[in-house]
Amino acid sequence: MQMKPVGEAAPIRSMADERLDYRRPTPLRKSYLIASSYRSGSTYLSWLLWKSGRLGAPSEVLNPTSELVLLMNRFRTSSPADYLAKLLERRTGANGVFGMKAHFHHFEGFLKQYPPLLEQLAPMTFIFISRLDKVAQAVSMAKALLTNKWTSRTEEGPKPVLQYDHDLIARSLIDIEQQDLTWRRWFETQGVTPFEVTYNEITADAAGVVNRIVELLGVQNDPVEEALVPPGEKQGDETNQEWIARFESETRAAASRAADSSGGDSAARQADGAPAPRKPDLPKDAHFCDRYAELAKAVPAGAASATGFFDLIRLRRRYDAIVARSRPLFANARVLDITSGAGFWSLAALDAGAAHVVGADSSPAAVEAANKTFEGYEIDRGSYRFVNEETFAALRSFEPGAFDLILCQGSFEQHEPREFFYHMSRLRPKQVIIDTGIVTGEGPIARFAIGLGGVLGAPNHQSIMFLCDAFDFRWRLMDWRAMGITDWTGIHEYERDYRRTYILDRMG
Repeated sequence: MQMKPVGEAAPIRSMADERLDYRRPTPLRKSYLIASSYRSGSTYLSWLLWKSGRLGAPSEVLNPTSELVLLMNRFRTSSPADYLAKLLERRTGANGVFGMKAHFHHFEGFLKQYPPLLEQLAPMTFIFISRLDKVAQAVSMAKALLTNKWTSRTEEGPKPVLQYDHDLIARSLIDIEQQDLTWRRWFETQGVTPFEVTYNEITADAAGVVNRIVELLGVQNDPVEEALVPPGEKQGDETNQEWIARFESETRAAASRAADSSGGDSAARQADGAPAPRKPDLPKDAHFCDRYAELAKAVPAGAASATGFFDLIRLRRRYDAIVARSRPLFANARVLDITSGAGFWSLAALDAGAAHVVGADSSPAAVEAANKTFEGYEIDRGSYRFVNEETFAALRSFEPGAFDLILCQGSFEQHEPREFFYHMSRLRPKQVIIDTGIVTGEGPIARFAIGLGGVLGAPNHQSIMFLCDAFDFRWRLMDWRAMGITDWTGIHEYERDYRRTYILDRMG
């Protein structure tokens, strides 16, 4: 047995666990990738292939929200190339086979950062897994989003109250279809013919599917290794069946009502057959993300979703907490928006009553996009300004007292904390809003991680306290749990205290 023994240690909760590494490095002979969408059965297929003892240790090693970051930190990697080399060293089976699974947006993201990926893994076989019952798949995805429980290995805890959400299921359905489509388009452009398997085939004949893939890879005569694989369990239950039936019933009813009301009339369509555009004519009390929907969609999507809808849910809820609940801080304020991007938070500040906003971003493309967006929405040109400068260079250029409120809602981890606080103190704003990832640990510390985008450093609470004391700020926490949130979809890190929002008041 090559893998490190588990013994009587704690159960394996993460596929990045060191105990899952192979003991001895083996030169790469061939590789395969399971091309998947959310809740397609890819985790179960990976488990089956791993358990075969001939197909390596496939897992989601390109996922920047979980295994990729965890493994890069554990391997102490310095670059994507270094990461891949150390990954192959630890996760290639004794017969030289390396396997992994990936959703397209994770695969594409890593490939952009490291173009030689496929060359380094050659020869590579692609296995495309899909699920015929898309509604069942979407329901499973919606449940995972609501509970933040994507595998049966997730640590146990109090079960959240599940509330049926038709819109979330509908959006999950769109996202899944988009994920499948992007894989198929990529296969077509690359001239790749993947081996295809369905969730239904796996559940009907798991052993048969594994044997077909063993033969596909040509490893049927290789010795079988005893594989250490964390146990997996089916997550679907009666709730899944209830939601599937309800969603299908509601969808049929909606289609029937639409047919009755239209009577087959095509007046609502333009001459070219496309749906007639709907003018953005929403009342002032409508949600900011609805009134400025195009701007919300322009906010760069994270790695959570192929279509970005998951990111829109998260953006909406963060707006509610950071801006909507803090409107008095924005009233008639001169605001500095650090790392302003396309201008979402800058416009949110103006909409909340700010007198003037300055957005600073190091990306020329982001500044250009922000200016075009504000011009398109016909925002008063005298109420905003965007500057294209690196954060500290921009902060050095501003005079003390130029701002009443400084907003840093997503980039604090990218800045050296002491220098950041120095500039906050020098500029003498009334308040600073810092939204940041947070870590645990005794004493004022920060933990650094090497991501594909650079070095990130998350502070602990004592570090924030120490810096506030050193630079004459009084801190207070925004209490997310006191907001009456019952559905934490998209913001589980706030629920679990992995991320916090601080409001700093300048003393004196």
